[in-house]
Amino acid sequence: MSLSKFMPSPFKLALAGGAAFLAYRYFAGGPQYDPSLGGRFEDLVEAPPEALFTNTKKKVERFVFPGSSVVPVLIFYGTEYGLSREVAVKIEEKVNSIDGLWGRVVDMEEHDMLEMDREQIVLIVTSTYGDGVPPTTARPYYDLIGADVMADPADGAGLVDDAAKIYSHLKYSVLALGDSAYPYFCRAGRTMDRRWEQLGAQRIMPIVEVDQEDWAVMDAWIEKVGSHVAGLKASAVPRDDDYLHEKALVASASNGFGRKRPYYARLGVKSLLTKINGTGSEDKETIHFEFELGDSGLTFTVGDALALQPTNCPDEVRALLKLMAPLVSSGSADQHKIGTPSWHYIEDGQEDRPAKMALGDALSKCYDIHNLKPELLQLIKDKTKDSKHRQFLESLLAAGTGKTNQPLQDYLYNHHLVDALQQFKNTISHLRLDDVLSRVSRLLPRYYSISSSLKHSPTTVSVTIAVVRYTLHSTVRKGVTSTMLADRIKEGDRVPIFVNPNPDFRLPASADTPIIMVGPGTGLAPFRAFIQEREALGALTDPALNVLYFGCRHKEKDFLYKEALERLHEERKIELITAFSRDQQKKVYVQNRIAENAEAVWRTLSAGGHIYICGDAAHMAGDVHQALVYIAHTHGSMSEHDAAHFLEKMEKDKRYQKDVWF
Repeated sequence: MSLSKFMPSPFKLALAGGAAFLAYRYFAGGPQYDPSLGGRFEDLVEAPPEALFTNTKKKVERFVFPGSSVVPVLIFYGTEYGLSREVAVKIEEKVNSIDGLWGRVVDMEEHDMLEMDREQIVLIVTSTYGDGVPPTTARPYYDLIGADVMADPADGAGLVDDAAKIYSHLKYSVLALGDSAYPYFCRAGRTMDRRWEQLGAQRIMPIVEVDQEDWAVMDAWIEKVGSHVAGLKASAVPRDDDYLHEKALVASASNGFGRKRPYYARLGVKSLLTKINGTGSEDKETIHFEFELGDSGLTFTVGDALALQPTNCPDEVRALLKLMAPLVSSGSADQHKIGTPSWHYIEDGQEDRPAKMALGDALSKCYDIHNLKPELLQLIKDKTKDSKHRQFLESLLAAGTGKTNQPLQDYLYNHHLVDALQQFKNTISHLRLDDVLSRVSRLLPRYYSISSSLKHSPTTVSVTIAVVRYTLHSTVRKGVTSTMLADRIKEGDRVPIFVNPNPDFRLPASADTPIIMVGPGTGLAPFRAFIQEREALGALTDPALNVLYFGCRHKEKDFLYKEALERLHEERKIELITAFSRDQQKKVYVQNRIAENAEAVWRTLSAGGHIYICGDAAHMAGDVHQALVYIAHTHGSMSEHDAAHFLEKMEKDKRYQKDVWF
């Protein structure tokens, strides 16, 4: 087996259903809020327009007394970025359009409020996150029922005797969300489906797996499962009460800071890490940001991510407001009041979300204006009176709105919301504002690996962010969060943040366990935190126990934290191995350096050491993985099959961990 065999080939890894796809659909209208329900269950759903469903129940509160004898249906979802919740809300609407059924939506994060012995029909929607694992907030429920995503079904893992089949009274079906670009496609959903079967639950219909945001597949599943559930009414027991309502009434709002109520942290340090000299694509603008934790009480573990709530570029918002002005009946489009989107967080100084907010603020803080959804194009096609536009959109949408329609996917990839509104502005002016906004994705938090340790810096949290700028349709476009921080936030300003745990990217329990860290570019961020943590623990005593592979284009331009890392290397606290791809004629990457140090790498792995990869999933992570397979094959005297199995076992044992993205 030669080095040339593995070096060129990309091996796509791990963030299924994750950060690469941050644009998701929200079906329901603006929220209404009843403080009596308590903060954990404050999201309420407006009844959809009558035309959408026949015999639609007028349901405003999330958990209410049904008012008549109906069969309760639990819609149970696990989500990392929000798509599963959106699907769950739409399932609820479908269920509630069927006479005699009553749907209720519950997040797996709130599984402790459920009494499964009182449930009968459960529809499950869950995404897959990270290295093929469940969403972070769903993990406790997976652990509770013993749903191990690493277990091998062929080994009979998880089989239980009849006495342990605690879900034998339940009927269920699973919709699994994922991204086929990653190796563990829909693994969390498959695990849930298998575990419920093992616990005795009766499958209503086979699991359906969804690739990315394929609403054609999701809508078809919703229709089909709705028909199946309707057929279960005769054998189910109707009820005229709902225990979830009682629990919601007594639930208290969390005073802690999180996704719904972020902490407004003061930016204490903003420092450019790279050298910019105007050479275009060769320039890499990467910035170190340090936020003060103040009296927030926020805490984190190295390996976690910091979530930032971004705002869109004001110039881009103004361009949209100009195009949307004809949709506003009177007054300024910027100040026109709309219902506050239910996913919007509670802002600094607010007790709760207000019922209304200005359109300009909503476009700035609530909507993903870079993402274009096919549903908006469908609306324009149906409403346009321009024959050329209709013909173009009919052709574009002829193969459906799913991921298999490549011309549509190319159009969506190359057009922002403003581009479509400009292209079809004659039709847009005749649409209803609510119809347009309901077809715009929500603006989600952006997650960045924390690059500091609380043991080293107990009052601050740091992130290391590469600034994104590019050209589209002859205009400069900007990464939403990176340019907000780079261009509009200065030291002393406050930014809404919260901590997002990453339990699958953790240092070994023992500081004496050797680790190999592979983090080119901003993939270095969590390893800066790892090194700070071990230094604070007095564990940087042997460089062979703390090996860092770092790569970038040029040593003198984009070597992040250069002085600090070189000092640690010179002091023999870490072993620093670098790859500067553009500083010589032949490009050199971290995977090449790993191959060059194969003997030392194998010595660490075979002695129980851990290896971590952070950064690009499209090429780097796959090439590093292939290099590791080669090392296990040649230095471990294994067949290629056994070498791959060796690394799989390392993953199961949490000795091989990845935090990678496309």
